[in-house]
Amino acid sequence: MGRNHELYDVHCKKTRWWVITEPTNLYQQSDFPEVEQAFIFHLGLGVFMAERSRSELEDPETEQHITRSWRRFKQAVDAMNGAEESEDFQAVGIKCRDALIALAKDHATAAWVGPLESPPKAADFKGWGNIFVERLTESGRLRRYVKELVDKTWDLTVWLQHEANATPMDADIVLEATGLLLGLFAKLIRRREHGDPDRCPRCESYRVRHDLDPDRSEDGFWVGSVCASCGWSEQSFTTWQEHFDSMDIDRVKEYLDRPGIVSDRLHSAAEGD
Repeated sequence: MGRNHELYDVHCKKTRWWVITEPTNLYQQSDFPEVEQAFIFHLGLGVFMAERSRSELEDPETEQHITRSWRRFKQAVDAMNGAEESEDFQAVGIKCRDALIALAKDHATAAWVGPLESPPKAADFKGWGNIFVERLTESGRLRRYVKELVDKTWDLTVWLQHEANATPMDADIVLEATGLLLGLFAKLIRRREHGDPDRCPRCESYRVRHDLDPDRSEDGFWVGSVCASCGWSEQSFTTWQEHFDSMDIDRVKEYLDRPGIVSDRLHSAAEGD
């Protein structure tokens, strides 16, 4: 069954299973009468899961910060899945390069970038990437590391684009490098916009949990913070009037006027009827 897979025929509670390793998977023989069927499905599932994990970020919430560039990166993954010849693998490099340029264009005017006396050209990813790193990191090893990734990853995509003898391994390495850099920028941007997680003022643990408890008798709500490490806790009360007075009504109206939100409300109303 292949050098990296072993097959077992087991009987458990009146059910017969094909057991294929590594990794261990159970396939009921009533669904796969022939062992070849189970093994082919097993291999296909492994390929599918590998490609799916490549095009998904570890933290899905960070994708909103690199939506357009990540969409282009997924196109590079799709191109790799159908690539057969050197020119196909070169095309993967072009799509990875486009994904990096899209990242630069999307955040060139971000508030955290600030004013620039001589901004780089739109397609100058190295120029924009190094500016982004300076705005998103403190000086030190992390900044030097990410700057190196910016320069080397861009160089790799350009090299693959022009490599007439590009191989599947070449394209695969460029894909991995591009996905790593995009994911790293997504995390840095999210941290810049949302800040670091709260720490307990007593023990400095990050295991601080927050909850909200409405209090109808007081016409407001309690906001509590509890440290799961040392037990420290704190509560504060806010009236509904204070809460709504502090809100940006224009932003709330803009959010509610979005087509998707209106559609959701109509859909919910239809279900209620």
